[in-house]
Amino acid sequence: MSMAADELKRILRLQSGVDDPYLGAGPAGRFEAESPLWPGPAWSAIEPFAMTEADGRRFAEYRFVPADGRVAFLPVGILFEPDGQGGSKATVYSDHHLVENRGPILDPDPDLVPGRSADDVLQPYFRALKENRLEDVLDLFEEDGYFRHSNAETFTGREGLRTDFTKMMGTAGIRVTYCRATDDGTTCALEVYMPSGRPAVAVYERGRPGRLKAVRIYM
Repeated sequence: MSMAADELKRILRLQSGVDDPYLGAGPAGRFEAESPLWPGPAWSAIEPFAMTEADGRRFAEYRFVPADGRVAFLPVGILFEPDGQGGSKATVYSDHHLVENRGPILDPDPDLVPGRSADDVLQPYFRALKENRLEDVLDLFEEDGYFRHSNAETFTGREGLRTDFTKMMGTAGIRVTYCRATDDGTTCALEVYMPSGRPAVAVYERGRPGRLKAVRIYM
């Protein structure tokens, strides 16, 4: 196992609690003993992918490579935040297919407006999603921009994104419930409830001014 896996184990063992899709909230020891998402021998490699850190929180993105080779990798995102008692706690997100549903774990914030300013690409992006303006959504992505779903299925470039967003937006557009944003200026890890009601973290990686480079979803 890699040094990245050893470091992730060390960090997870220090958490006062871990909330994961399989077990819900509980002590770190239970996560290690019982969750398939513990970075143990079931995984041949743990590959750090990206990190977003702001306001005392950190959202770490990984690729968990299964030892049995059933898929190329499993996206896993872990939100680390203060526990209010001098320590930290973690919430784990991954592929929505792992468990049928996940109960509420987030507090909606009706006053939250994603984006750091009125010029931020996230504001026209979410307006276009709500108003079902497909072409406007596509115009906000870089030419090689991509959307990666929680199961690692990825759509790249304008025509790939068109296929994906046409299916996702349907005739009604997309509306998510905002809960909290961890935004370092380049990337925004937005805690939300998806239209299905499932909690998720949607990662928005900015490109050039007014453009999105990538969107990655973890549930």
